[in-house]
Amino acid sequence: MNNEKQEYYVFTRIKRGDELLFIGSVDADSDNLAKVFANYTYDEEDWFEMFVVRKNHFLKVALSEGVMNYESRVKGAEVL
Repeated sequence: MNNEKQEYYVFTRIKRGDELLFIGSVDADSDNLAKVFANYTYDEEDWFEMFVVRKNHFLKVALSEGVMNYESRVKGAEVL
């Protein structure tokens, strides 16, 4: 792994069964440091779970017009 800083998104849930929430981001040189920074930065709650995900690991899905129409959403989805 290179030593350039990466942006990591931080997701948490307060209790078992709660929805996973995006609560912010941290910049770190490695995955392990991202976990440490996230735990230190967002320690205001007694989280049940916390996850960090590299921003560049997210895949964007572009939807065609009519996103509220299920059939056009499924047929019109494309990977960018």
